[in-house]
Amino acid sequence: MKLFVAKLNREAVESDLLEWFGAMGAVKSVKIVTDRDTGQSKCFGFVEMEDKDAGQRAISEMNGQEYMEFRMVVKEAEERGARPSRPPQAGGSGPSGGRSFGSSDGGSSAPRSGGGGFSKDKKPAPKKKKVQKSKPDKYSDGPRQTKMKKTRGGGGAKGWSDYDEEF
Repeated sequence: MKLFVAKLNREAVESDLLEWFGAMGAVKSVKIVTDRDTGQSKCFGFVEMEDKDAGQRAISEMNGQEYMEFRMVVKEAEERGARPSRPPQAGGSGPSGGRSFGSSDGGSSAPRSGGGGFSKDKKPAPKKKKVQKSKPDKYSDGPRQTKMKKTRGGGGAKGWSDYDEEF
């Protein structure tokens, strides 16, 4: 039985979870999910128990228990379905940066038939009309105040000590 364990402390490691869940029954595997770029824990993971009874016992006894100063959540892991593919981002993705080297039809180098590059099944997408965004009038809220430059030293009224010649 695969368990989802959330709200873990960032310092928790897989050996800690193996020991902690080992008290409930035989543990098949432990995996703490980490950030791919930084390697830092994402504060959740998965524990796979050998049998369903041990998994149910772990859920009932460990859900809500404090572990390394955090109250963890333990529940049965849901099966991950087919993940939808992400749409391409601006600038492309992958090592080529969105540039296409060669054809995009699975690597065959056969020349494309004339027809705009569309297959018989697909219709070309209608062209979008460019809508020009209206910029706000920069004078709609009145004229701007000009900033006065501050003079630094010199000029201006003299202080009282400037008129006292005796000292």
